[in-house]
Amino acid sequence: MSEKVEVLKTKEMQELEAKMTMLIQTGRIDNLIDLMAVISDNIEMTTQPMVEKMIGTVDNLATAGFITENAVRFAKRESANNPVPTLFGILKLMKDEETRKGLAFMLNLTKGIGKQL
Repeated sequence: MSEKVEVLKTKEMQELEAKMTMLIQTGRIDNLIDLMAVISDNIEMTTQPMVEKMIGTVDNLATAGFITENAVRFAKRESANNPVPTLFGILKLMKDEETRKGLAFMLNLTKGIGKQL
């Protein structure tokens, strides 16, 4: 003989059952399953070189942010301590090797952006 076992459902279990029923009836459960499959596939495909490349990219972004922050801080300090240069003052700044390096970098950056357009 088989006996019928009745399971007592707590309030939490009833709420979970109602939510799962809604997910099944609306078809959203399929989306959740697909999402879990994508996440699982990405975990399986992740390799050590891929992780190292992502870490390198984050490190490069942090370095670029640090360099930019320092450059902006320097420019603000120089602008606050020096009057606005005349046209000849700007030409005089061109004698400075660091100024020329920065200007060359900015022009090459602009060129690179132009090539992308």
